Formats: sequence, structure tokens, C-alpha cells
Amino acid sequence: MVVTREGKGRSDAVLVSAARRGDREALEALLARYSSPVYRFGLRLCGSEAEARDVLQETLVTAFRGLHAFRGQARLSTWLYQVARSHCSRERRRQARGGARVSLDAPVARRVAATEPSLDDVAHARELGAVMRDALGTLSASDRQALLLRDVEGLSAEEAARETGIDVRAHKSRLHRARMRLREKLSGVSAVRD
Repeated sequence: MVVTREGKGRSDAVLVSAARRGDREALEALLARYSSPVYRFGLRLCGSEAEARDVLQETLVTAFRGLHAFRGQARLSTWLYQVARSHCSRERRRQARGGARVSLDAPVARRVAATEPSLDDVAHARELGAVMRDALGTLSASDRQALLLRDVEGLSAEEAARETGIDVRAHKSRLHRARMRLREKLSGVSAVRD
């Protein structure tokens, strides 16, 4: 999707209002504005590209169909992240019932730069990526979400707390717990090779 000129510079509230009145460009601008953040969120929360694409699609369909139900009491991004989190949780429960283990081995994380690094560099990067994915996989969903919103998406503590619907102190507690658990899991791993 391409962000239309109409969408640039317009607030979410203005775009939501216009979209509710049937303005297709406003709806497309909203969907384009949030498709990348929701995809990144889904990729890191669910752990695979395929699941992230499914989460993105389901979230955008829910947003398209349910925009009239969005009350505006929270930010639109908060609502979209909650929808994405619900879809990811539902998918994990479905897979758990089927006995399938959710893999955090995202193909995106295994891609190498076009500068053609050495085979050792590639192997080392894959090893570190696998260790990081495994470590992230040991965190609870709420701790992982706190870490991703703050440290990966770059939201402030206040913004991340708003996105998850908790107070700032609770968010900071989750974030601290997530960072400490990651530090424990990664303490034996050396990022520098001999």
C-alpha cells in the first residue's frame, strides 16, 4: 500500500473520522501508516514471518471491519497492537492444541547482508541469532512485549505502557524483568570471537 498525500500530516483521529464516513483514501492511509509497525510487532511477538503476515492481515481486516467500534479512548496504535496480540495469542493456542511448537526461527533474521561476509561471519551471526531467538522465547508474552515495544520499536516508557494498557511503573517492572532474564540467558554467550 502506498501512503497517499491525503494521509500525510493528518492525525489518526482525523483519518479515523474520515474513514468512518467512507473516505477510502483515509482508510488506506491509516492501514499504510500502521502496516509496518504491526508487522514488526507480530514478527517479534509470534516469531515467524508467516505468522507475522497472518497477524498483520488479520489485524488489518479487523481494523477495516471494526473501525466503527473503535471508541477512541486509547490511541489507534494501542488498539491495533491489542488486536495483533490477540491474533498471535490465538494462533499460539491453536498450535499448542495441535502439539506444534511455535518456532522463533524467523527467516528474516537469517538473511545476510549483500556485502558477502565470510562463511565464519555468517555462521557466527546465525548462531547469535538463534541464541537470541531462544532467549526471547523463554520470556513470557507480556515481558517479551514490554521489551520489544521499548527496546526494538523505540517507544518511550509512557508510550509503551499506553500501548499495553498498563501503568508506567508496571511496564518498567516488566521491562526490567525481561532485560534481567535476557541477560541471564545470554551471560554465557560471547559476542566477540577469538
